Amino acid sequence: MSNPFYNRLKKRQRHLSKWAKRWPTNAYRLYDRDIPEYRWSVDVYGKHVFLQEYSTNRMSNAERNAQRQEVRQAIKDILGVSDHKFLHERERTRQKGGRQYQKQDSQKNEIVVREGHLSFLVNLTDYIDTGLFLDHRESRKDIASIVKKYGKNARMLNLFCYTGAFSVWAAHAGAHTTSVDLSNTYLDWAKRNFERNNLNTRQHLFLRKDILQWLPREVSLGRQYEIIVLDPPTFSRSAKMEQDLDIQRDHVQLINLCLELLTDDGILLFSNNFRKFEMDTDEIKGVVNEISKDTIPEDFREGIHRAWKIRRMA
Repeated sequence: MSNPFYNRLKKRQRHLSKWAKRWPTNAYRLYDRDIPEYRWSVDVYGKHVFLQEYSTNRMSNAERNAQRQEVRQAIKDILGVSDHKFLHERERTRQKGGRQYQKQDSQKNEIVVREGHLSFLVNLTDYIDTGLFLDHRESRKDIASIVKKYGKNARMLNLFCYTGAFSVWAAHAGAHTTSVDLSNTYLDWAKRNFERNNLNTRQHLFLRKDILQWLPREVSLGRQYEIIVLDPPTFSRSAKMEQDLDIQRDHVQLINLCLELLTDDGILLFSNNFRKFEMDTDEIKGVVNEISKDTIPEDFREGIHRAWKIRRMA
């Protein structure tokens, strides 16, 4: 078998399998719409493959089915995966509002993947996202290094914490972490990730809060953190929220509230995946330094996300 997708996948696998061993990790992106005619992403999670098709109206059903067979065959030939127990397929469509929290299935099949010296639970069947944002791998490692510079018991706040991967890295490095999210499902997931890594959940905080409402109260109480991670969704709407979240509209308010919670020498890591995002630096009450290029890992293309380190003004 030989076609453009097959050739690209084989080349990427030859390179990235070696890179992943050096990192080390067994969860990485192997292919991501590299060829315009093949709008797929292929992620490796240990022995499993997570295959996503990005829907398009450019092809007929017959053409799509033929291409799907090409893609499956290439994955079987190159990665040795064809069994439905290990090959997980999904059609990816644009998500709006709070749909990132909606279940897609109820198989409850979780597997464990490695990232550095840590391990994380991922679910390749039940949710739109798997439980681990692979493109933030370098940033998580960086957070652990920052914690060590501050010393043990540094305070770390993880907002929109999802399944707590940033918090696990920080806690393992010695930080006291506070993880905040609106979803009980993801907060429970975060706790189980802590337990997977022999971290005592009773020594850390897991809060179910509407962050837009919670942050001003934290400021009024005079809370302080050496490290804050702010990685919000592009847009979110939920019946549990008093108002919707639009990161382009709301980023100045969120960032400035976080800066009030930082210690004088603290660091805010802000990131988002909105490709059209424009930072309003004139309204930010801090020193803004974009670090996007330093945070994109080997297995992702530039533009998958943008990231900044922001400090309080002297």
